[in-house]
Amino acid sequence: MKKIITKILKYFGYTIQKIAKEDDPFKDVLESSAFEEFFQKTEGMISLEEATLLYELAKNTLDHCIVEVGSYRGRSTVALGRGSLDGGMVPVYAIDPHEEFTGILGGSFGPADRGAFFQTMLATSCYHVVRLINLSSEQLSPNWNQKISLLWIDGDHSYEGVKRDFDCWLPHLTLGTFIAFDDSKDPKLGPYRLIEELLETGKFDKVREVGKISVLKFVY
Repeated sequence: MKKIITKILKYFGYTIQKIAKEDDPFKDVLESSAFEEFFQKTEGMISLEEATLLYELAKNTLDHCIVEVGSYRGRSTVALGRGSLDGGMVPVYAIDPHEEFTGILGGSFGPADRGAFFQTMLATSCYHVVRLINLSSEQLSPNWNQKISLLWIDGDHSYEGVKRDFDCWLPHLTLGTFIAFDDSKDPKLGPYRLIEELLETGKFDKVREVGKISVLKFVY
């Protein structure tokens, strides 16, 4: 399998080098500069710095599971998947219907993104821990039977959309669960408003901010 992955990456012009784990948080995927090049060619809307935050959170998730809401073409999924592979090997559930959709910021999404997602999982070996589920939070969560240690929400950025996603998964969180929201700094977007409401309840603490991402911890 390693030879197959190597051939795939070489086909797209990437080189693999063995790196000590302490030298690069993404372990043996690619050397730091090469990973940055690979990252830029992987379609998605988070920065390398933001992806590293997700990687660190996933790497330190040692039990239950990780849930991602909104996978697009797999950039953030790679960060979560590689973190899990280098940490507790917990499953990463990527929740995205991959249906035709226009986001509040004007982005267009659809079935073509599913094909790109699969290619990215193959190229990064994340398929070992990532399970793509082409359903919405509303369709999936009522029958969910696993506790969630890390929840990453990057779906519908309207207030109604992000609150709906959060409310769907709230019953499956446990004390200590980390919840990361993308596009959380813009007061005009839903994540900002929802985070303010969650902090006011006293049940959540804000523990990290990197780029557009804010991380809350379920504490009460």
